[in-house]
Amino acid sequence: MNTTITAKHSLIDMSTLERVAPIIRHVAHPLRLRILDYLNQAGEARTVTEIMQATRASQPVVSQQLRILRTCGVLQAQRAGTHVLYSIADPSLLLLLECIQRHHTEVRA
Repeated sequence: MNTTITAKHSLIDMSTLERVAPIIRHVAHPLRLRILDYLNQAGEARTVTEIMQATRASQPVVSQQLRILRTCGVLQAQRAGTHVLYSIADPSLLLLLECIQRHHTEVRA
């Protein structure tokens, strides 16, 4: 049995994979993905209230998910008066959403 893999590109180095795996693990939650999708489609920073309305999730649940996404560097937050506005800090993660959408479209076809 031939176990040689022919690749168009070299394999991703392990240090890179080790660095991004925890981020992917944190993002890989349905509500967190929904929050990213909403913020991406909104095109600008949004408040917790707006995110709650869009995701139909309660304030404590949304706040917990936002904290996780901020801690791993996916989202950023800035204070605007009495509100905190959340936006996507790492747009490269939006490629995950594109992959999910493409997979969903191909599976349904």
